[in-house]
Amino acid sequence: MSARTSAEAYSLLPLAEARARLDALRIPTVPIETVCVLSAMGRRAATDVRTQRPLPRTPTSAMDGYAVALAPGSRSLVFRLVRGGMRRGLRPGDATAIVTGAKLPRGANSVVRREIGLVNHGALVIRTPLRRGADVHEPGESIPRGFRLIRRGAPIDGYAISALLASGITRIPVQHLRVSVHATGSELRAPGEPGRRPLDAIGPALTALLNRWADARYAGVLADDPGAIAQRLRDAARRNQLLVTIGGSSVGPRDFTKHAVGRVGRMVVGGTRVNVLKRAGVGLVAGTPVLVLPGQIESAMVAFHEYGLALLERMLGSPLKEFAELPLARRVRVRHPMDSTYLFEERHGRAEPLDWGISRYDALVRATGFAYLAHGRSYPTGATIRLQRFVR
Repeated sequence: MSARTSAEAYSLLPLAEARARLDALRIPTVPIETVCVLSAMGRRAATDVRTQRPLPRTPTSAMDGYAVALAPGSRSLVFRLVRGGMRRGLRPGDATAIVTGAKLPRGANSVVRREIGLVNHGALVIRTPLRRGADVHEPGESIPRGFRLIRRGAPIDGYAISALLASGITRIPVQHLRVSVHATGSELRAPGEPGRRPLDAIGPALTALLNRWADARYAGVLADDPGAIAQRLRDAARRNQLLVTIGGSSVGPRDFTKHAVGRVGRMVVGGTRVNVLKRAGVGLVAGTPVLVLPGQIESAMVAFHEYGLALLERMLGSPLKEFAELPLARRVRVRHPMDSTYLFEERHGRAEPLDWGISRYDALVRATGFAYLAHGRSYPTGATIRLQRFVR
């Protein structure tokens, strides 16, 4: 990395310029492939998926019991119990046994639940008059034709798979985004590794979060070796469409991540003039975006929601960020010399500012989201802020 490149990697940009640089990047969208519905779990729908036929397609029984043919205006309590009615159909006043989900036979228009019908000498007897359409699922009652089962960009879960299969849809266009998550720091160990060093608590959390949209894999902890980090990133860029690093993003003597990115690629955003977000950045290695996150939980999560979701939105072609305009629950004065990130908890439609610090897990667990407040300003109670909500 040249001295000029090194300086660019660590220079602090206005947030608006950092966002503009990301917007200017050529980031290809994730390719679309059509797969069996059973293989689509966890992927994202590449298009809106709408039903091509109603469910059920014809009137069906909602209960085990007897299909009956009510004559218009009839209040009869006794019906002729006929055999073969499911095959031959029914005439007014007829009844035949039926099971849940079965197509009503021709001529039938109501169902008598088994527990309320009494069979006596070849007749079906009920206690009270039956209404037309009782316990019948009409066509389209479960899912109408043309109903949007899944919106474009939505993750496909078990509920969606069930609805797809029930609608007769067995193949679906999806996007498969591969992400590799790498923590750095010789002082850390990955969960499951022996030893007494502190566990990496951020990498697994981000991997779990990313799996809402991608096939994200946790690659463990890399030692503080810029050459080894650079090689790992170069190798991972060949197999993934997004890389995430955690730690080593600041200006300390053992902060090597941005140097490593510069060895095999380039930093696009090295930092911003916003407290907490400050040392996060975005780079490119062999055309693959690299999200460079600080090694403190609050900074990492804020930067992921600021830069990471912006990258994912471009790659998946669908909006992911969620915002809310809320009044402040109490006064906030920004005393830091640069714009600052504050965490907020939504309470009764208002934004309650939380005590914060770069390692405050307690505040992060409670927080609904975050907002950027301008340095030197005092925000009175009731002032409206733009809150970006955390993905939960």
